[in-house]
Amino acid sequence: MASKKENPLDMIRDPYAGDGFILPDTLCTDERKNWFRRTKEILSFLTISELAIKDCRTKYEALLSKKGLQPDTPLKFESSDGRSTIMPVGKFLTGCNEGIELLCRQVFIMLYGAWETYLFELLERSLPKVNIAENILEESLKIMMKGSWDGKFCRMRDLLGIEYKASELSQRFLGFEMNFEGKVFKNPFGFLDELSQIRHRIVHASSILKNNKPIFINVQIFPAYFMFLSRLTEYVDDLFAKRFKYIRSKINPAEA
Repeated sequence: MASKKENPLDMIRDPYAGDGFILPDTLCTDERKNWFRRTKEILSFLTISELAIKDCRTKYEALLSKKGLQPDTPLKFESSDGRSTIMPVGKFLTGCNEGIELLCRQVFIMLYGAWETYLFELLERSLPKVNIAENILEESLKIMMKGSWDGKFCRMRDLLGIEYKASELSQRFLGFEMNFEGKVFKNPFGFLDELSQIRHRIVHASSILKNNKPIFINVQIFPAYFMFLSRLTEYVDDLFAKRFKYIRSKINPAEA
């Protein structure tokens, strides 16, 4: 078994690739099962789309070389359903390169959105149990739409009676490296606040960081992003299950 430093999330050896790890069976509410399912769909979409873009780029780079075409040579590109477009082959190849960067930014947003959807579903289920049965969406938005993530969970603690403690959450992430652009975080919700700002800039600020530096999301971050959110949903699921006696079943995340 790997040391805790090498394996901070207590994963198990991948039976197909012994040099890696996979998540063990884990307890889930229905809401967390849905989160695993949505997240798998997003990561599958990422893999398939990235491979398709790279294969397409390789195909037309080879064509460019074989036929001695110049980058400004116009080509007709046809899809299997009969749609077509004409553009310089160089511009098409540039679009393939930029397409992967765009894909990664969109997947980043989608994974963050899956996390928020998970919380909204828990709130929708839990608010009626504290006698808030009307305007549930509005009440959920009051909790979710303003302030830091620590502040959001403090509001949930006050309203719903969950036993959220920032120190307890941090303990669950001991040994898990959290950083973005070289900025290291010790507090999981501090890190999530940073991810929230990145998501905001991708959606509302044309993917620009400070000093006009474009946001680059490396495709290699997504396994760690998934593992971070998996550990976070495990903690949140436990909070709500203990407070409201929700039944959780043990599942294999790969089969959610």
